[in-house]
Amino acid sequence: MPAAALPPVIDRPLPRDEQADLLAQDAPAITLARAAEIARDLYGLTGDIRPLSAEKDANFHIALAGGAEALLKITNAAEDPAVTDMQTQVLIHLAGADPSLPVPRVHATLEGAASATVQQAGQTHIVRLLSFLPGTVLASATAQPELHSALGALLARLTVAMRGFFHPAAGHVLQWDIKQAHRLRPMLEAVTDPDLRTRLTTILDRFDTDIAPRLPHLRAQVVHNDFNPHNLLVDGPQASQPLGIIDFGDMVHTPIACDLAVACSYQIAAGPDPLAQITRLLAGYSSILPLEPEEIALLPDLIGLRHVTTLTLGAWRARRYPENASYILRNAAASRQGLDALDAMPPGAAVAALRASVRGAAR
Repeated sequence: MPAAALPPVIDRPLPRDEQADLLAQDAPAITLARAAEIARDLYGLTGDIRPLSAEKDANFHIALAGGAEALLKITNAAEDPAVTDMQTQVLIHLAGADPSLPVPRVHATLEGAASATVQQAGQTHIVRLLSFLPGTVLASATAQPELHSALGALLARLTVAMRGFFHPAAGHVLQWDIKQAHRLRPMLEAVTDPDLRTRLTTILDRFDTDIAPRLPHLRAQVVHNDFNPHNLLVDGPQASQPLGIIDFGDMVHTPIACDLAVACSYQIAAGPDPLAQITRLLAGYSSILPLEPEEIALLPDLIGLRHVTTLTLGAWRARRYPENASYILRNAAASRQGLDALDAMPPGAAVAALRASVRGAAR
């Protein structure tokens, strides 16, 4: 399958509430027969095809002759085409910037384009063919101690490779972007636990007064912004090495410390040393991309703000879409535990532990 040529960038404004509305849309109703027809007509491919679970798109695995595998991705019509184009363009950029990075590769249509469109039930869907990455989803595996340092190094490599990338859609407002935490305030009334609501309000007050004014002084670029266990492929049920990074759907231009905080927020450990996994991740990250002192100083607060975002946005969306509440709230308990773990640490202890891990990586 040939590599894709760069198509023109789509430059147009984004809808105001695309993240919430998009996740409420049904995935495209594409049958197996229709998917096979699309793969044949647009890419000249035939093979065994099966559907893959997806939140908002219609995804299909294609097993090709000779053992090759591909992912046919038919994007939700509600997703802004500029955002879809950004996801395509970054994969093309990464193929040149760091060819060894384990991310999907974009394959061209028979006409040499990076994507195409199809009509289904009166709607227009963007279609792409990506390489299929093997591996076990980290969320379904047990992480071994050595994994966290390797995850940190992989995220740093990805961040370095994305340094030179930009796209007009990268400046869109995404509520999952930590720097947008101030926009959570109107959603707080959806948090039914009054004690939790007060706690989240206090953290947002600190964001407004102490954190937000410091963010413009940090290094910023387009980042992955969703380095979570569901988007990481590893080497088996007992995971010691990462094999792949998927789902670039939350990309945005933001401080790299916010991107790192997202990754760290999923690695708070149970037990007496809640930062054990985070310090190993940070050591691996710093061995590739050294952190600045202000980035380290803000990291615990930014990790907490990711949990605030999960809890607030989750409550708001669960009330708006009650039929999907169980799925929307799947990370709420872990986020509350993460906040509890951070709050239980003595003042300054988290920053001191993170600084120590970075110093160790520099030796």
